[in-house]
Parts: sequence; C-alpha cells; structure tokens
Amino acid sequence: MKKVSILIPCYNAEKFVAETLDCCLKQTYKNVEVVLVDDGSEDRSYDIAKTFESEEIRVFKQPNSGACHARNFAFEKSSGDYIIYLDADDIINPEFVEEHIRSIEDVSSKSVSFGVWDRFREHTNESLFPMLGIYKDYDSAFQLLLDMWVSGDMLACTCYMTPRELIAESGGWDETVLKNQDGEFFARVLMLADKAVFVPKSRIYYRTGEYLTVSKASSEKKVASMLDTFVSYKNHALVREDSKRVREALSINFTLFMYLYGNRFPKLYKRAKEEIKALGVGYILKNEPPRVISLCKVIGFNHFMFLRRILFNR
Repeated sequence: MKKVSILIPCYNAEKFVAETLDCCLKQTYKNVEVVLVDDGSEDRSYDIAKTFESEEIRVFKQPNSGACHARNFAFEKSSGDYIIYLDADDIINPEFVEEHIRSIEDVSSKSVSFGVWDRFREHTNESLFPMLGIYKDYDSAFQLLLDMWVSGDMLACTCYMTPRELIAESGGWDETVLKNQDGEFFARVLMLADKAVFVPKSRIYYRTGEYLTVSKASSEKKVASMLDTFVSYKNHALVREDSKRVREALSINFTLFMYLYGNRFPKLYKRAKEEIKALGVGYILKNEPPRVISLCKVIGFNHFMFLRRILFNR
C-alpha cells in the first residue's frame, strides 16, 4: 500500500489550519502522513497545529524563511512514495487521496496525477468547479504544461500528486523565487514526468479573500522574480524540445508579462522584449479581450503598449 505525504507550509493561518488538518484526517485512504511546517507565524497557528500532533500528523517550526523553504523542509521530513502540497487554509475532499492513488495504478512511476479546483471565500459550497480545457488525460505531461501556457488555464499546487522521485530529481522548490513559485516548480516537474493523469473526483477548495496575510502588491523585485521564472521556463523547455510550438508557448508567457507589468517597469519590459526577440516567433498576446488582440495585430504590440501608457497610464 503506497504511502502518501501531505506537506503543509503554514504562516499566520490560525483561523483555518484546524479545518485544513481535519480534512486530512478525514481521508478515506489511510496510509497518509501529514507534515506541517510553521514558517515563523506571529499568531497561534503553531499552537493549534500542535494539538493535532499524532502518529499521522507531525508538526515542525522554522524561523520565517518563506513557503518554498517550508515545503523543502517538509519534504525532507516526509517518507511518502507520493507527495501532495496543501496550503494551510485550503480544503481537500475526503476521497482526494484515494482517487489519486486509484488513477495512477496502471501508469509509470514517473507520472503525475491532478485533480480539479475552484475558489471559495466563506463556504466550500461556493466552489462550482467549472470545466477547463486542460481537464483530461495527457500521454505527455509536457503537453499539459504547454496547454496551460497557451490557454491561460492554471492548476493550484494542491491539484497534483507527484512521485517522490520526481521531486527529488527536480531539485525541489527554488527558495530564491518571490513570485510564481508553484508555476516555476511544477514546470520543472512536468518537464521530467511521463504522463499526467486527470482525476475528476479529487477536489481542491482554494480559499481566497481579503484576509490573506501575503501582500497582493507587486513590487519591482517580485515582478522581476516572476520574469526570472519565465526565463527558467525557456531554459528548461528548449532543452526538452526546441520547436516552433514550444517557442510560441514561451512567447505567450513573455508577451503576457509585458502586457501586465511592462508599462510599470520599463527595465523589465526591455528584458522581456529581448527574450521574445531571441525566440524568433514575435509577440503573441492571447486570452485577453478580442478588441485588444485585434488592435495589437493592426498597429503592433509595442505601439499598442505605448498608446496604452499615454492614454490610460497603465
């Protein structure tokens, strides 16, 4: 019976951590361990988590070092054959682990599985789990990654159940990344994985709201870190497959970055522009209003961004 480790980084989640740990205890699959690492919380998160400590749940504490460090530390303390990363304020359904385990019985040991997710604010019945184009089985996990880049669809990090050997091979979470941490990590994992198996009955309830302690503001340092993750995508993806379709998918990332942040941070705009030039496939803006995309095609992306800054200051 394969063992599954649920790894939880926790920071100032005293309102929700008990509910999160409770959902882990309610799993119908029983060979599960939970490793929670408190990242120097300033509230009662650690004390609350300690009340759950048992053979199934272990609780550790570290000085505030960030979620990536907490996840890497939790991985070191875990022993599961498969790993699930769960945030300290999110919820998984009772069948979550069991459905994942059932789905990977007949695939290679280097395949990942992924479930569905949706947001909620107060109650989990707010989550409707709309269908996404990426909700399907993939013979190539790399194709799932490309489809997410092209479509703009995303998966919460808890969606995935990942073989331990893949995480070890990936090198773990990059603790220098300040923004897009899960995107950067799982991009490397998916490039190493064989298949990606869709698990429609595994559900993640992703809590969102104004209570969140992490600032929503994007400083230039954080945005630069996000651009670094896109460069990381490029460096790894072109080794995996250097083709027009991969270069176009990478250009979509850089073009979206310029569209969202370029006029606020001119130096980063220039960096992203140089990356697109090196890819040799031009600017590709997708998943934005049709009138915006049409105007970019008529006058050119750089002219559009110039007019946007002059007329709307954004």
